[in-house]
Amino acid sequence: MSSFGGEHLSVAKTFYQLNFYLRTLGLPFTVTDLYAMAYKERRGTHYDDRWLDCLGDNPEVNEALSEPFTTHTIVETLMRTGHEPVVRALMRTVRRHGIGFTQAYMVASPRGRR
Repeated sequence: MSSFGGEHLSVAKTFYQLNFYLRTLGLPFTVTDLYAMAYKERRGTHYDDRWLDCLGDNPEVNEALSEPFTTHTIVETLMRTGHEPVVRALMRTVRRHGIGFTQAYMVASPRGRR
C-alpha cells in the first residue's frame, strides 16, 4: 500500500480501528462488509474494496491501535470525512443483530485514597 497523507490516512486508521473493534467483539461482520453495504450498489462497476485488505500493511495505519480511540472518535472521523454511508450501514447492522453498545471512560484511579 502506498503512503497515505492527511485525511486519507485518518480514514485508513479509522477503518483499521473499527475493524479491530468488530474482530475483538467477535461480531459477524467486518469493515469490508460495511463498506460494501455502503458503496457497492452506488459505485457499481467502479466499486473496489481491495484497499481495505491492506490497511495493516502500512506501518502508520498499523500504529493506529496504539492511539486512543473510541466508537465516538471512529464515527466522528467517518462523518467528517464523508463516509456517512458507512456509519449508516454500521448502525443498521448493529440494530439488525440486536447489538447494544456504550462508551466508558476511565478518568483516574487515585492511589492510596480511602
